[in-house]
Amino acid sequence: MNKKQILAAVIAVLLLVALLQIDHESLLYSIRQIPLWLVALMLGLQIATQLLINLQWYVIARLSGTKITFLNMFLANCQGNIIDSITPGVKFGGEVTRAVKISQTINCTGEQAAALVAVQKIFSLSAMLTIISFVIGMPFLALLLLLFFAPIRIKQKPPRFSWMKRVRGFFIEVKNQAGKIRKNKLALAMVFLLSLFIWFLYPVKMYILAIQFYPAADFINISVVTFSSYIVAMIPIFPGGLGGFEGTMSGLLVAMGVVISDAAVITVFFRFVTFWFVMLFSLKFKVCHKILQKLRLRG
Repeated sequence: MNKKQILAAVIAVLLLVALLQIDHESLLYSIRQIPLWLVALMLGLQIATQLLINLQWYVIARLSGTKITFLNMFLANCQGNIIDSITPGVKFGGEVTRAVKISQTINCTGEQAAALVAVQKIFSLSAMLTIISFVIGMPFLALLLLLFFAPIRIKQKPPRFSWMKRVRGFFIEVKNQAGKIRKNKLALAMVFLLSLFIWFLYPVKMYILAIQFYPAADFINISVVTFSSYIVAMIPIFPGGLGGFEGTMSGLLVAMGVVISDAAVITVFFRFVTFWFVMLFSLKFKVCHKILQKLRLRG
């Protein structure tokens, strides 16, 4: 077996372990209680979210000078989504996978691909923290403002060790890509607004689901529940933040006044749509793409 086959086997085993953690009976019972139109709406909104996330990646890549097609970026994101589901908390595994895939696809350096991932993360996290700041009343825009509007200077003194050269090269690439993006203020604003909209869709989906079981639900409170759950899921304990996310969401819903059984249904189904469905969709897309590639080569 070559390295790629060994890696594929390891990923397959880890995916199987992750899938075995699902309580399938509870999941099926929960889904049966949800009307079909709501299932279709939630899955449709999640697919739209994934396409918008890919658009965000694609636009940032093009603005920073990285020439990659929308499809290749989508394939890199699919592979990253799969790895995200089997790596703990903050999902560095998925980001590393995206960087490697981008580097292989467009034949750029590892530093350039890693810098692109870092720039996208800054946009995404800054947007998330901005929304949270409106919810809890605290500003969190310093990181974005520092990187994209403050002058960045890196000392030209050559580092002594090879790993220091790589780190320095990474920060230089982040600086260069950020510099290219911030030259176009309109594009910068549009990418940030797109990031805000993507994160805004998560509490919207949660609210649409929650009011079916608890009509008195307030959008602000639902937003607090949603983002609190995602923050806890970032703690690197379980693959994909499993356990911490569900416990936080169901506990906060119960604290809001939702019946325990309804809180469980909401949590399980929301997690299925935003996590397991994304993983399965990404896996299926990757497999279908590989099959089509093989058929084209044979044809």
